[in-house]
Amino acid sequence: MKQFFFLAILFFNANAVSSQQLRVNIVMKNETKSNSLLGTAILYNLPDSNVITTKNISDRQSFTVAAYKNYLLKITATGTAEIWQHIAVKDSSLNFNLTWRTKTTDLGSVVVVSRKQMIKQEDDKTIVDAEPLANSSSNAYEVLEKTPGAIVDQDGNVYLNSATPAVVQINGREVKLGAADLTSLLKSLPANSIVKIEILRTPSAKFDAASSGGIINIVLKKGVKLGTSGSVNAGYFQGKLNTKFGGFNLNRSVNKINTSFSYNYTNRNNFEELNSNRYLNKDTLYDQKAYTRYPGANHFINFGIDAELNKTLTIGYDMRFSTNNNKSNAENDIDVYDLVTNTQIGKNASMINNRSTSNFISNDIYAKLKIDSLGSNWETEISFDFFRNKNQQSYLNEYLQPANDSVSGKGDVDGRKNIITVTSDLVWKLPRKYTLETGGKFNSSNSRNSSFYYINDGSSNKLDSSQSNRFKYKEEIGSLYLQLSKTFAGFTVKPGLRMEYTNISGTQLFPDDTSLNINRTDFFPYVYIRRDLFKMMGFMLTGNLVYRKSISRPYYEALNPYRKLIDQYLFEIGNPRLKPQFTTTYEFNIQADDFPVVSIGINDIKDIFTSVTYQPDSIVYRTFDNIGKNKETYVRVTGGIPPGDKYVFYAGAQYNHSDYSGLYGGRPLDYKRGSWTFFTYHNFKPSKLWAFTLNGFMRLKGLQNFYEIDPVGQLNFSVNRSLLNKKMNVVLSVNDMFYTNKYTFKIDQPTISAKGERFNDTRRVGLTVRYNFGIKPKEEKTDNFTAPAEGGN
Repeated sequence: MKQFFFLAILFFNANAVSSQQLRVNIVMKNETKSNSLLGTAILYNLPDSNVITTKNISDRQSFTVAAYKNYLLKITATGTAEIWQHIAVKDSSLNFNLTWRTKTTDLGSVVVVSRKQMIKQEDDKTIVDAEPLANSSSNAYEVLEKTPGAIVDQDGNVYLNSATPAVVQINGREVKLGAADLTSLLKSLPANSIVKIEILRTPSAKFDAASSGGIINIVLKKGVKLGTSGSVNAGYFQGKLNTKFGGFNLNRSVNKINTSFSYNYTNRNNFEELNSNRYLNKDTLYDQKAYTRYPGANHFINFGIDAELNKTLTIGYDMRFSTNNNKSNAENDIDVYDLVTNTQIGKNASMINNRSTSNFISNDIYAKLKIDSLGSNWETEISFDFFRNKNQQSYLNEYLQPANDSVSGKGDVDGRKNIITVTSDLVWKLPRKYTLETGGKFNSSNSRNSSFYYINDGSSNKLDSSQSNRFKYKEEIGSLYLQLSKTFAGFTVKPGLRMEYTNISGTQLFPDDTSLNINRTDFFPYVYIRRDLFKMMGFMLTGNLVYRKSISRPYYEALNPYRKLIDQYLFEIGNPRLKPQFTTTYEFNIQADDFPVVSIGINDIKDIFTSVTYQPDSIVYRTFDNIGKNKETYVRVTGGIPPGDKYVFYAGAQYNHSDYSGLYGGRPLDYKRGSWTFFTYHNFKPSKLWAFTLNGFMRLKGLQNFYEIDPVGQLNFSVNRSLLNKKMNVVLSVNDMFYTNKYTFKIDQPTISAKGERFNDTRRVGLTVRYNFGIKPKEEKTDNFTAPAEGGN
């Protein structure tokens, strides 16, 4: 079947187009008062904005270009308005007629040659322009929530086209934080600090193999290339509880040295309510009602500097620091019923209070060397990340029916993680239009954690060895990759191979001296094939075929056989026998003029490990287990109205079907389920000063760790008003207008049967004010003006 799948797609269109030397021919028309003009034409490569060549231009000029590439042409001359032209080369030479026009001080008279697409495809990467999303958002997290095609759940996990969460990166580097801490970090970033969102559903061999669910890369601005600029922002959101934030950012460029500094403060308050019914042997019911409130405060600082030492070498340093002071106050009531006699036989209550402080600091030192004008470059980066979390807990467990002595105690948790990462990537443009990409990466992560809990016996606190734990963990992953691309006979082919060596060692020091060691070397092939198919309704349809292998490694918390008590009837424990999960992905997608339209794919997952819930008796425990395999098939369709004068519209739907087979709790598992996801984005600008945005998603028959989710979704609306010559924006927004982002769930597996609902303070009304000051870079002076990107990976 796999061989047929490949052959059918490869020969879908049998007419091959011969490889040839292509040219772009420019003819200039003069509408100025000058009889003759001599200007400068600069051709940039996209998307990296490297200069390919610079030529003089008067009446006409031509450039040699490569097939199936994107370029940007800038033409300037004294006394004339700058001309920018986007050039998308297919399989033939192109001709452009452009016009010299007199330069004026009125920006409205600048001729817009091409419009910026909100969503476009570049090889195997989807790029979403963040500007229209940021204009209706208060922070980076909201921008991510509104990104078409990305679904963010209540825990902050992001899903693309798989049941496996995507890896979240900032400026091309993974942020190794848990979902809650990452959510806090993104909510502290101002929305207008984001240049674009890059979505890699099937990453190439250049990227870590541990990205089975894809990659979301948030690209931040790194400063501007002209003068000084900055912004100040503040906002207030009110639901049942409130959140407020404020901050600023500054950018400065002097003598080819660019610096940026930003600070944001967030004071947030949220809650979570969980109501569930759990059944034991179908004759006993555990009715749980839990309410937790999460007040907290966050400070975030970002500093960056880069220097252009010469025309070929740029070096830089980037630092991010985040500190969180959080609390949680939980109340948990459990009633136990005998369903045979319909009587209550038990009642318990618990109160748990936590106070935690976490600090995260990331340091990146990087250098980029431009080797030639064809786009060859060498990038190297060294990163140092430090994370520290300290938590103090107090708890009280009351046994009300049958009456028994209450139990109280406290706990102290101290966790530390240090991460060192070294990466080096080379792109080399070879003769005969071959492109070689190669490089390597080394990552070393060291974790230490101590959790000591004490029981109060009325006179003193005694160590509770059943809950206390102390461990150290080290993970080292080294990788090398090589991939080569070439366009010939109408096909662009990019095969690649990645090798990763994994060395993991973990030791539990208390209560038992245990250890685990994992040493393995794995290879991950990758193939990407692109081909123009045919024209339809004026759009060139392009087919893309992707094949890749990836891995999901269990982390130490999932491996550590430490028993963590959640409440009187529930605990969590790791599984030291866990094996890594391997995924083979096949995808075929079609684009219309670099806009993704249709995707069909298969994720073939072996040794799948997931969170499972087992109930051997009245005590339930959660753990991780390899349950077998899953064949996940997905189809994704998107469409819309491209950027115009007033209205932009995108919408899409995705269908996922999972077919599990294996063992769940030692019993045969044969489980099939399909789910639908719909997403939409609308932006209406009745004038230059007003913008209305509506966006949302809906998921039908969702599935998460074998919990079946009832229909869930969220619809957001915002109004953006520009003031003070567009320097100030006031945004009024309503998130989750109809309060539909509530998870109603059930699970019915051989060892567990339960149902319930879970929801947060997601419906909120907010007001955000943002003021921009200083000199804007030229590429930001108009919504549709396109220029080389200042930011980068």
